[in-house]
Amino acid sequence: MSPATGRILTETQHALTARDPLDALEAVTRLRAALDVYEREQVRRALEQGESFAAIARAVGITRQAAHRRYRGLAGAVPAYTPRMLRALELARSEAARVGAQYVEVEHVARVLAGRALTTAVAGGPTRIGPRLGGLMRELERPIDVDDVRRAIHAAPVA
Repeated sequence: MSPATGRILTETQHALTARDPLDALEAVTRLRAALDVYEREQVRRALEQGESFAAIARAVGITRQAAHRRYRGLAGAVPAYTPRMLRALELARSEAARVGAQYVEVEHVARVLAGRALTTAVAGGPTRIGPRLGGLMRELERPIDVDDVRRAIHAAPVA
């Protein structure tokens, strides 16, 4: 049994058996604190095992956004992009520059993935991800790879 589990059991027993209501309330307060520590530990473990914030949110009964806000500090330093995705974005940036776009957007990445874009990166071009591509990428809660973007592009509504 972990120390956190032992503390939870002790505080639960004290809260349920205290004769004085103020003692019981103090035990409930300590129990809440112990449960918070235990919950954060379980979330950290789930994140380390590769669970998404969406899955954690369902288990805790909150929205994905709320789970991300509450627990984002528990996620390890997971890179946002894999090397393959960085290369695809570099080529998409060149494609966006070629067509004079202000941002790198879904259509530029799609052209790269379809093999219809420049095959070498060029200097210059947009340095910001556009809102449509950014929205698709935020839906993923783990390192992003080229296959993820390819699936997201196919799932995106046609504008």
